[in-house]
Amino acid sequence: AFLRAGLVDEVKVFLAPKLVSGSDDPNRAPRLKTPLVTRVGDGVRAALVERCGELDIALVALGGSVSTTFVFTYDAAGVRTLRLRARARGITAADLPAALPRPDAVVFGSIAHELGAALYASLRGAVRVVAAQGYLRTWDVDGLVRPRPWDDAVDVLTEVDAAVVSEEDLAGDEGVARGWSRIAPAIVVTVAERGAHLWRDGARDDVAGFPVVAVDQTGAGDAFAAGLALSLAEGRAMVEAVRFANAVASFAVQGPGTSALGDRAAAEARLLGSELRGAT
Repeated sequence: AFLRAGLVDEVKVFLAPKLVSGSDDPNRAPRLKTPLVTRVGDGVRAALVERCGELDIALVALGGSVSTTFVFTYDAAGVRTLRLRARARGITAADLPAALPRPDAVVFGSIAHELGAALYASLRGAVRVVAAQGYLRTWDVDGLVRPRPWDDAVDVLTEVDAAVVSEEDLAGDEGVARGWSRIAPAIVVTVAERGAHLWRDGARDDVAGFPVVAVDQTGAGDAFAAGLALSLAEGRAMVEAVRFANAVASFAVQGPGTSALGDRAAAEARLLGSELRGAT
């Protein structure tokens, strides 16, 4: 979930990454590697293999001629425009390797409306969190990305424990999140450094974030979703899991790419010791 440079249609499976351990003590039980299942083109495969090795991630790279690729541009006001340059073939339940360990937690990363409901159903028994921005995108013939209604939301939301979107994904309209929260156990709308809005059964709880200087926000939503899934799998209540996810995401924005990610000890320390900024 922390790998965003030129990535692809993807489903991310988390068992016990660096975030969970927070220790290199050789006397502690060894960590399982975190599987990452993704479809990747030849052009970025070598770089992805290298980065996964550095992050102790077990890469399952499904074959494909291209990787899903977006181009980002910003105007003078800082408003982002996306264009889809290439889209990889989607991932189905049949693509999951039979030898893949049954996970405690799974993060599904939809970036171009490519994951079907059958994939979610195949991983029942795990905590399942979807980073749902890809379901809210469509694109013109020239690749210009624009919003779209999530017309198959019921099929996905009935198969997950939580869905994560940003206020940008919703264009500031959380009425749809309120409606979705009557289908899924939880809808979380991230609101940048202010934290997150947690919607459950039509009601909203504001969960405060952490005051940090943001350098690069790319991947913060993925980091948030990973922290949320892992925390829920460990048995935390939803509000506490969202607080932990806020702490994880606050590290992700403090440096480019994955350079500033914190380990478990750092996330817990920030969770307990930092001054919180109220979500509004």
